[in-house]
Amino acid sequence: MHELSVATGIVDRAVTVADEHGAETIERLTLEVGVATHVNPDQLRFCIECATEGTPAAAATIEIETITPLGQCDCGWKGEPPTLEDTLTYAPNVRCPHCTERITLVRGRECRLSKVALPDADTQTTENETL
Repeated sequence: MHELSVATGIVDRAVTVADEHGAETIERLTLEVGVATHVNPDQLRFCIECATEGTPAAAATIEIETITPLGQCDCGWKGEPPTLEDTLTYAPNVRCPHCTERITLVRGRECRLSKVALPDADTQTTENETL
């Protein structure tokens, strides 16, 4: 279950942010998870909840934003890929619906901690750290 290693990295980074700002608790963690990562949001949430036990993030609200994939092709096509079934491999072989050449995914493979909300509203920080 690679969601556990992802969750551990997210919690570690969030705790570091809290330490850097002198915060004893974390109110909310916001994550961005791309559809093409094939990370299961429910499993990730469960793993984060387990990984936060005994940390400043133990009572934090966990928000997971799903990022829709976006692809582009050399032919000029840009849009949501018609299928992502081949994206389980390191180099997905997703084809352009216009010319059938391989497209580049420019969005949808993210898995990152995007925000850490600390008790003082002025110390909410945006991380955008890919894990």
